[in-house]
Amino acid sequence: MVYGVVVLTRCLRAAAALIAVMLLAVCFIVALPLPLPARAEVLVVATGEYKPYCGDNLPHYGFVNHVIEKAFREVSREVRFEFYPWARSFDLALAGKVQAVSYAYGAGSREREFLLSDPITHERLIVFYRKGRRMPEWNSLRDLHGNVIGVTRSFAYTDELWELAGQGVFTLNVANTDQLNFAKLLDGRIDLFIAAEMVGYRILRTRFSPDEAAALASTAQAVVDHHGYLAFSRAVKGGEKLCQEFNRGLRILKETGAYEVMYQDLLNGRYDEGVTW
Repeated sequence: MVYGVVVLTRCLRAAAALIAVMLLAVCFIVALPLPLPARAEVLVVATGEYKPYCGDNLPHYGFVNHVIEKAFREVSREVRFEFYPWARSFDLALAGKVQAVSYAYGAGSREREFLLSDPITHERLIVFYRKGRRMPEWNSLRDLHGNVIGVTRSFAYTDELWELAGQGVFTLNVANTDQLNFAKLLDGRIDLFIAAEMVGYRILRTRFSPDEAAALASTAQAVVDHHGYLAFSRAVKGGEKLCQEFNRGLRILKETGAYEVMYQDLLNGRYDEGVTW
């Protein structure tokens, strides 16, 4: 009887020791860090200064960049914007060093060199001129013959504009910024300046005096109606897939009305410098 009790006691102790070892093992396993889910690649988008659409000191980096950020968020993608001069932005994308450029017009070489998204913006290019100077009646660019026309470096104008300049129909005078072109127009160093309507009037409103802005006018007729696109690099692997994902996110923004809310914010000046949300 005593022997049986001793054996039972030893068995219970052994079982208790085994249970203790097993509990320690379970605690050790639970304490091990769980493998984290792989994070999606952060997309790098090169962009530049073109207010109120893009700008380093604008709310959400400007209207276009805000749309891009929110469209990618709809498809669980994270994006980082890097600001460069425009020519540098496109060079980086052509070399495959960034995934895309925000943003580009679908004209000339842009359509051949990049994968363009669905349209993000719809803009009009118009002709600015000095009041008091007779603006020629025109139905086509050829009707602007004999003028010195200001254009901005790295801006995507139409192939026709460059072809007519090459034929000597008019002279193109290139400046680094729209603001500089407006200053040249006011000083009489150029006769006309072709610029995006909303951007042009914003520059006149914020960068020039009321008297200077009032000295200029614009044509009702547009040189061209432009659409703005997110331009994906053809040199980056998976560029077509990224473009498709972005388009899906953009469609969601438009179908839910979120895009329209953002566009009204644009018209109401909420993407201007100094505005906080």
